[in-house]
Order: sequence, then C-alpha cells, then structure tokens
Amino acid sequence: MTPYPAPEPTQWLARYGNELYRYALARVGGADAAEELVQATLLRALQALGKFRGEASERTWLFAILKRQVLDYYHRQAHRPEVSLAELAPEGPTEADFFEEGNGHWRAAQAPTSWQTADGALEQAELQAALHRCQERLPARHGAVFALRFVEELPAEEICRELSLSAANYWVIVHRAKLQLRRCLEQHGLGRRTRS
Repeated sequence: MTPYPAPEPTQWLARYGNELYRYALARVGGADAAEELVQATLLRALQALGKFRGEASERTWLFAILKRQVLDYYHRQAHRPEVSLAELAPEGPTEADFFEEGNGHWRAAQAPTSWQTADGALEQAELQAALHRCQERLPARHGAVFALRFVEELPAEEICRELSLSAANYWVIVHRAKLQLRRCLEQHGLGRRTRS
C-alpha cells in the first residue's frame, strides 16, 4: 500500500476547516465550543505532525483527532457539578411517572409521539433547532452522556469508561436526559403533553 502524502498544515483550514466545524457543531451544538474544538484539533495535529505515518489521508487523520477532542470535551463537561432533577423541577413529575420500573422504557400513556410527521425542510430545521436548545439546557453530565450515546452513537460501555460512570449511573443519566429533553421539547410545542 502506498502511503498518503505528507500533511500540509498551511492548507488544513482552507481544505477542511468548514467540514471540521460542521462536524463539531453537530456534536456540541454551540458555535463557540465548535470553534474551540476545531482550533484544539488543528493545534493537536500540529503537535503530532511528526507521528503522521501516512496510513490514512490527512482528512481522515484530522477527523480522528477531532473525534478524540469531542470525547475530551464531553469528559470535561461530565465532571462539572450537577444539578439534581428535583432542583430543576421540585414539584414536577418524577422519572417513575414516565418510565417502567422493570425495563426503563416509556410507559405507554407517556410515550412520545412520532415526530416523523414533520414534513418539509423548514419543520425539520425547527425541530433540530429546538432539540439543540433543549440539549444545551441539560446539566453538563446529562448533556455529555446524551451526545455521546445518541449523537456519536458510542456503546454504553465506552461512555462509562470515558466518563468514569458505573453502568447503573449511566442508565439513570440516560433516563433523566430523555425526560428533561421531552419536557423541554413539549414546552416548544413538540410531542405529546402529559395527560391530566
């Protein structure tokens, strides 16, 4: 196999900057954080330039570094102080009102309705914007677990290892994040409201 050509750091931003930024933005939801991740990626790539072996393309190598930066970002976010669900909604419903005790799935009466009925690019864009706003409101650890599981699609074991979580704690966080996102999305007029 012929090795790929040596990286050209002076061309990275022009060649891959927008693509790296879009990738980061889709994963962290904030423009400032996405820009910082791209900058950190390029800096890390410069520091590791001597280790580039040409086994992958320059683009693939940069994206591998960015993926690691995203994991590190969520690792830092997950270790911020947490706010409990009771503090967020002291008088509101609890997880037991929404999830089956034995398996953690939504209770039939509380299951969210499908949002696949949204037709048209505008409605999809509005849904994505609302989801990003709601995701930003999650406590840091909840947001980290949600993004790694449902955006990055990492397996639970890897998330637990990356964020130093027990399996039980991971599943509690997943349930709480789902519940908080559901409440937030319902406030934006999406999904089914709790029946009285």
